[in-house]
Amino acid sequence: MVVGETGLGKTTFMNTLFNTDLVESIIPETPQSTKTVVISPKTYELVEDGVSLNLCVIDTPGFGDRLNRSTDLEPIIEYIDEQFQAYYDAERSAEFRRAIPDTRVHALLYFIPPTGHTLKELDILALQTLSAKVNVIPVIAKADTLTPEEKVSFKRSILGGLDAHNIKIYPSAYPDDREMIVELEKHIPFTVIGSDNFVNAAGKKVRGRSYRWGVVEVENVKHCDFIYLRELIMTSCLHELIDITHSHHYHNYRAGLLRRGGRPESILACDEQYEVRIENTKATLSEEMLRKEEEMRQTFVQKVREKEQSLRQREEQLNQRRQQLMAELEEQRRLIEAEEREMNDMLNANRSTRRK
Repeated sequence: MVVGETGLGKTTFMNTLFNTDLVESIIPETPQSTKTVVISPKTYELVEDGVSLNLCVIDTPGFGDRLNRSTDLEPIIEYIDEQFQAYYDAERSAEFRRAIPDTRVHALLYFIPPTGHTLKELDILALQTLSAKVNVIPVIAKADTLTPEEKVSFKRSILGGLDAHNIKIYPSAYPDDREMIVELEKHIPFTVIGSDNFVNAAGKKVRGRSYRWGVVEVENVKHCDFIYLRELIMTSCLHELIDITHSHHYHNYRAGLLRRGGRPESILACDEQYEVRIENTKATLSEEMLRKEEEMRQTFVQKVREKEQSLRQREEQLNQRRQQLMAELEEQRRLIEAEEREMNDMLNANRSTRRK
């Protein structure tokens, strides 16, 4: 997918990238007649040296062309989510073991106007939103309008803006140990020249643009980063773009759908910041265990206190009952002694009467 304002050379770049006329030039409309962003996917089969590549190029004419740009991202995000949903539905179908047609967006080239200053508000919002859904590769369009010093300064300014707004771009946000990736990273954001015409340079025909002062070549690393960008997309990272789309972006989309149904969040080794999330989860579980242990201890102490109180009350009741029984026994003993004295007195009186 290519995203950027009209006139930045997106169509020309795609034709140059694949060395063929893939996309026809789109006649730009006036901002007043552009009501929404149009999603224009076109599928091709490229064959080179017997190797076939199924390619889908998705253009987004109308993006950033109106004064009110608040809804420009909605059709793009909707299209990306629709492809995720189609893949998700195919996985859940009865024929999931068959090859699933993969129409997901694996790479998004975001074209930045060569202002030479910094990222515009629209660019920041778009990059923040899109980078959460797809592998975003920033591209400085029409780099031949900037001097070498301006290119360096503009790149530094863009990287600073990306870092300040925590915008994750490819491949920087997805570390890799391969030396080629490290070398290609040095050229982010990539500068390109919008020209698919052939011009004469040093006695040979090259793709580029001719000026009165000389020729700017598309495939000259001194003039722009086209060669590095093509290497990234077509050779070094072709399969990695697909893998990251599946293991990261599609995984996040699928996990979101599953969590809507009440399923708890899972942590997989393929997740971004896996180690950090594992450590955070361990810390959370440890805190939860300590909290529960303290609750159990407090509950146990409370139950022991309640039991002790109950036993004391029972002991007091038993003591009171014992005292009551002892008092009753003492009363009975006194009554018996009184009766015994009375009987003795009666017997003594009878004996005295008989003697007389």
